[in-house]
Amino acid sequence: MQMLRCILFGSFLFLFCDVPAQQFGGNPPSVKWNQINTDTVRIIFPQGFETKAQRIANIVHTLQKNYAHTIGDTIRKISIVIQNQTLVSNGYVGLGPYRSEFYTSAPQNPFELGAVSWPDLLAVHEFRHVQQYSNFNKGLSKFARVILGEQGQLVANAAAVPDWFFEGDAVFNETKLTMQGRGVLPFFLASYQSLSLANRHYSFMKMRNGSLRNYVPDHYDLGYLLVSYGRKKYGDNIWHTITDDAARFRPLFYPFQGAVKKHTGISYSAFVNNAMQYYNQEWQTLKNEKPEWYTNTSAVDVINYQFPYRMEDGSLLVVKSSYRHIPAFYKIDADKHEERITVKDISPDNYFSYNNGRIVYAASQPDTRWSNRDFTSIRLLDIRNHEQVTIASHTRYFSPDISHDGKTILAVETDPFGQSRIVVMNREGVITDSLPKSDVVFSQPKFASDDAHYYAAARNPVGQMSLVKYALHDNRPGEILVPLSNRIIGFLNVQNDTLLFTTTFEGRDELWAIIDAQERRGPFRLASYPTGLYQGVLQSDGTLIGSAFTADGYRLGVFQPLWQRAGIRDELNERYINDVFKNDVYPLQDRQMLQSLPQKQYDITKYPKAFHLLNIHSWRPYYEAPEYSFTLYGQNVLNTLQSEIAYTYNENENSHRLSYNGVYGATYLQPVFGINQTWQRTAFLTPDTAIHWNELSGYAGLQLPLNLSGGKQYRYLTFLSTYNIDQISWTGFAQKALNNTNFQFLQNRIVFSSQSQQSVQQIYPHFAQTLMVQYRNVINKYTAHQLLATASLYFPGLGNNHSFVLTGAYHHRDTLQQYLFSNNFPFSRGYNAVDFPEMWKIGANYHFPLAYPDWGFGNIVYFLRARANLFFDYTQGKSIRTGTTYPFKTAGTEIFFDTRWWNQQPVTFGFRYSRLIDNEFRGNTQPNVWEFILPVTLFN
Repeated sequence: MQMLRCILFGSFLFLFCDVPAQQFGGNPPSVKWNQINTDTVRIIFPQGFETKAQRIANIVHTLQKNYAHTIGDTIRKISIVIQNQTLVSNGYVGLGPYRSEFYTSAPQNPFELGAVSWPDLLAVHEFRHVQQYSNFNKGLSKFARVILGEQGQLVANAAAVPDWFFEGDAVFNETKLTMQGRGVLPFFLASYQSLSLANRHYSFMKMRNGSLRNYVPDHYDLGYLLVSYGRKKYGDNIWHTITDDAARFRPLFYPFQGAVKKHTGISYSAFVNNAMQYYNQEWQTLKNEKPEWYTNTSAVDVINYQFPYRMEDGSLLVVKSSYRHIPAFYKIDADKHEERITVKDISPDNYFSYNNGRIVYAASQPDTRWSNRDFTSIRLLDIRNHEQVTIASHTRYFSPDISHDGKTILAVETDPFGQSRIVVMNREGVITDSLPKSDVVFSQPKFASDDAHYYAAARNPVGQMSLVKYALHDNRPGEILVPLSNRIIGFLNVQNDTLLFTTTFEGRDELWAIIDAQERRGPFRLASYPTGLYQGVLQSDGTLIGSAFTADGYRLGVFQPLWQRAGIRDELNERYINDVFKNDVYPLQDRQMLQSLPQKQYDITKYPKAFHLLNIHSWRPYYEAPEYSFTLYGQNVLNTLQSEIAYTYNENENSHRLSYNGVYGATYLQPVFGINQTWQRTAFLTPDTAIHWNELSGYAGLQLPLNLSGGKQYRYLTFLSTYNIDQISWTGFAQKALNNTNFQFLQNRIVFSSQSQQSVQQIYPHFAQTLMVQYRNVINKYTAHQLLATASLYFPGLGNNHSFVLTGAYHHRDTLQQYLFSNNFPFSRGYNAVDFPEMWKIGANYHFPLAYPDWGFGNIVYFLRARANLFFDYTQGKSIRTGTTYPFKTAGTEIFFDTRWWNQQPVTFGFRYSRLIDNEFRGNTQPNVWEFILPVTLFN
């Protein structure tokens, strides 16, 4: 019973966790779906994606046939939905429901995720999660699945196996089965290396849970290091045996830690310490260049200075962001004085280009209705007058550059089927030239100094990259400056006849250059830093300033350029776990798996959108006095129908209720509907006289969720309108004494929210607004109505991370009492709410941080931040009949703790003290009220 309670409490905590990958009703009905359906996988994809779907099917079958043994041979068939309309580069495998989605737009920055064909890499990484979940359904995890469905297994697996293993094992799979898994990318490996170089050795709980004031790598980075070390030290099958025990909850408490100790012979903490000590020894032997730092650091902040450009007056132009501040363009003069130019619009990344007083970048532009379809807009900012214009909108353009004369713009265009090209446009956004579409993925093009040519980094599907020079309005193939090789190339910058770029060399991302004059020279190595240099600029005195990745963020450092001639060769090789890849463990040809796939052609058929529409995946028994309930949860693979079916027994009334609630998201207007039948409801007229009735209620309507985000604001608007019926049918003797009746009413609601971008440390955005207006009125022979409006205004406080929040609300209802609607008016805190016919409320809140403990205990709970809120509420209720008003004023404070439980789940809880200034409306007044609170935050 104790274990069941733990699982149910864990399930409760999971309610607070977002799953950002899942977008309900995200695709328009015009999308036509096909499928490849085998015994292992069902790949569901839009028409036109057939070739890549066939390749994904061959990858998945090869992985299951040849590479499952290190986690287990059990496989549960998975549905993979290809989402090719979004510009997000991501993927996930989920339970509740069991499915996977691939977001197939290739990332522009190859340093973070590599240059291998993005759908290929997704297949290798995400299918490892399929193998994990298929083999972790055993023991108590299986029992949790029996009693709670897929969500039960999800909760049990999360409690038994840490998220660092899930992702570390998948990244390890990338590394051993492709030429460019993250385990060979210097940028990925630099995360913990940067902490080592800064001599920062955090506790394990801080490594697992992160920090709001210090840079801490995420669970992908930690997971790869620990998984790799485990295989190096204890053999190929070590994690198979550990996870097999852990998923079974052997031992019952701290199962993963216990399994590590059982199969390695040392404690969990000793294993982690040994692994990190091994890597630290490797990192300490590396040469550590120490530049002259151009920017400062903060002990309580992580500050990033990225993409430096030299301005005409010798100043530097950068985009600066930090845990305290949102991204903005800054000018840094020779005295290192910083001047903010303007905040950067909401963008997919921080990248931008600059030439002669003009900044150009790609800003995010979501589709108004369909969340799985988004776009970019090209912004042009003149820093001399701070005027910004939109050159093109509703595009799939990335990484734009502007010519020196400011008349022409370059950008990379990607289509939904994985092909890309470089487009040339004028200031009106009209395309004047372009390369033909191909499977080559271009990134970060730059105009040459003559504006008649441009450079671009190019990657082929294998992941090899090159540097190419093209001529405008010339159909001939480009000129190869750096030939194809297994390396990463990017972040180009042009200064006169010098092309600077970042590329991989001997385990580092370095700054290189080519002199593209009448006599071309290079490439040359210019500068190196152990954890990477990303974009650089030459100064007038011959020095080089580059953006170095460090434990304090991206810092600008001054280097004396080497101008050392360098050759081109394959560079991406595993550097720290070499023994893992020896032939008797992983043959070298495994890294060539993607180049030697079977070419089987699977049957392609139409995928019916109504297939398994209900798809019950989870269920939850629950008790909250006086009701026992059992709820079934359904959601189809395309995520267009969400359903809840529930049975409830009330032990006080001995009544039974059966209900269904659903929402369908595949149409522009989303139908919402539900029905609720209750039998044998009971009420007492006198202590000895009970009446009984059956009650049928239902609703049907439409909702329209809109995403109006853009520029510097996230904006969301939702309309909802439903028709509702509540029917009373008397039973027993009441059937003869009372007339059956029904109430029919309309409910209309508008919800709007808008917020500026929010930094890591800000409790709330500096500027935000929310508004909700709801009106309900009976439309048959009875009279009843209710109006409710609430609003909030968010402003910056005295400190950067402080928030001043004003709230207001208004409520009005009729007094005939023929029908009473439920009341959601936000009454003054601390009082017992009263349903006055007319009420209004104003409130003031001042939120501020108290401390950033970065402390936890027992791998159970970890405290990221303690914060306080000083508040004042004033509610006034009014009697319509007498005109009497009743004030309810309260002042108090709230203390919140932002925490993570079991090293994974974010939960905010707190305490509230309210001092009641006025009397309660009924009963005795207790002026001092203490409450425990679990808030649901508005902004994530």
